Amino acid sequence: MCKNIARVVTLTLVATVISTLAATFFIPSVTSSQVAAADDCQTFQETGFKVCGKFLTYWKANGGLAQQGFPISDVFEEQNQPPPAGDGKIHRVQYFQRARFEEHTENQPPYDVLLGLLGSEQYNAKYGTQPAQGTQLLVVNGKRTQDKIGIYTAKSGYIYFILDFTITNTLGKPFQTNLNFFKVLSDQNFSYEYATATFTLPKAFKDTNLTPGESSRGEIAFEVPTNEIIKSFRYEDYNNKITIPVP
Repeated sequence: MCKNIARVVTLTLVATVISTLAATFFIPSVTSSQVAAADDCQTFQETGFKVCGKFLTYWKANGGLAQQGFPISDVFEEQNQPPPAGDGKIHRVQYFQRARFEEHTENQPPYDVLLGLLGSEQYNAKYGTQPAQGTQLLVVNGKRTQDKIGIYTAKSGYIYFILDFTITNTLGKPFQTNLNFFKVLSDQNFSYEYATATFTLPKAFKDTNLTPGESSRGEIAFEVPTNEIIKSFRYEDYNNKITIPVP
């Protein structure tokens, strides 16, 4: 009787050990899946944002924290600036302290993640989109000064500075000119917009739509202090900023 009891106890212990070992072998398969999912993202407590998937792969393979910095945004869709600053398309992007990652689904790995053209964008934001080499958007044909234009007389201490110029669409897409987009800059770093007297000039510049390659010529009057020298002429709309010297 005692032997039978001992045998039952032994078999029970063996079964328990086998069940425990079996459970041990099955648990890692679930845990490994969870770990893989966690490994696909990395959260940075310093900024509170996480980097996942192909962006994380690119971040690790291209300098990581030392070169790219911490993430400072989530992933979102953003439209690039038009050429040459960007490609003008919408991409999934994520910003880092020193870079912006762009997803390019049209490319095969590892080129399906590229750095955004932040240098071009910031340069153009500061200095304006310049026309292609060998072309000019603005050309100054002549200049002169007058105390009076038609019924208008410059106020005391000022004079009318009149520019005869040509503007040519070298930007590859139609755009609309407007008197408000033009100004002159002086040697004192002051800028002056067009004067109402412009409308009475015989060859007054008129707002117009320019197709690529089309030009328009006219005159604009600017009321400026007599003790300042006009150094440059600027065209600035919502997408372009061109500044040329006044000879």
